[in-house]
Amino acid sequence: MLDTYLAKFERMIRPEYYARVEQAYRRAFEWEEMDELPFTWSDLPPIDDHDWPDFPYNDTHVDREKMLLHQLQAPFLHAQTNDHYPLAIRANYGTVILPTILGAQYQLTENSMPWVHHLPDRAAILRVIEAGVPDPRTGLGAACLDTAEYFLEKLAPYPQLSHFTHIYHPDLQGPFDVAHLLWGPEIFLALYDCPETVHALLDIVTRTYISWLRTWKELVGEGNDFTAHWSIMMRGGAMLRDDTPVMLSTAQYLEFVQPYDQQVLDAFGGCIHFCGRGDQFIEPMCQSRNLYGINPSQPDWNDMGKLWRATRSRRLVVLNISEEYLPADIHSGVTLVRSWSDHSRAN
Repeated sequence: MLDTYLAKFERMIRPEYYARVEQAYRRAFEWEEMDELPFTWSDLPPIDDHDWPDFPYNDTHVDREKMLLHQLQAPFLHAQTNDHYPLAIRANYGTVILPTILGAQYQLTENSMPWVHHLPDRAAILRVIEAGVPDPRTGLGAACLDTAEYFLEKLAPYPQLSHFTHIYHPDLQGPFDVAHLLWGPEIFLALYDCPETVHALLDIVTRTYISWLRTWKELVGEGNDFTAHWSIMMRGGAMLRDDTPVMLSTAQYLEFVQPYDQQVLDAFGGCIHFCGRGDQFIEPMCQSRNLYGINPSQPDWNDMGKLWRATRSRRLVVLNISEEYLPADIHSGVTLVRSWSDHSRAN
């Protein structure tokens, strides 16, 4: 089955389309004024060919062939819409990857991505710290690396598909998110009770993050100049996630989050995503070195005036923002998510 669908995708590859996609994102990161900002459809317009297999997540987690087909599904469908969706796939093991490399266990659920089991107590956290940076093939680190090798092997016989497919880095979260996944909600008490232990854990997490991502990039041959991630292309080599830090104060962000994010950005350059409300840290976040873009996934929870001012004063691209939140006078430094249903009704 795999070769049937890979051959099908190979036949429909249009090099000029993917050249146009990359050029649009490069122009966005150069802050060029654009008549049409790069965008992806949140819902598909009418297309000719829907024939592509789909699988429940748990099936893809244990079967690399199904994972590859599942990852290629959205690029296959979007390539027929002429939006700006790159041909990008990943080893899709969820948020638990770095926690498992550092010793945590996880479980599959019935209808969502894997869930991590926090380490049982502070003594277990101290053992993680004492153990130092683990081997990159510990935990799901091995599964990610083996899956990337599998993707490369299976795509190799298809020259167009292998050339235009970006295998982007798995979900490594951000250092504080990983520390939270390891320690659980007790980490919020530890910020007051034993901040030195939190810093020691963040140091190990950050060094592991950088070490593992370098191993992964060497395997897949990806640099840090201009890369793909999700449904976009971006400047830099890492997409950090700061979902847990939305629960912290500005002072806690400055002490426990930004210095460790900065180490990752210094190593790879990149962008930062956060879910939830980030008003308390958006201004200092935007001052980070080697940061090129911000992805706020819930703009309705944020002071968008503050976010636009902070990002535009530092020439940071706002990524994947819903078109309804785009000010009428902005024609640069943005990538959009556009609703086909709303667009077709308006026209």
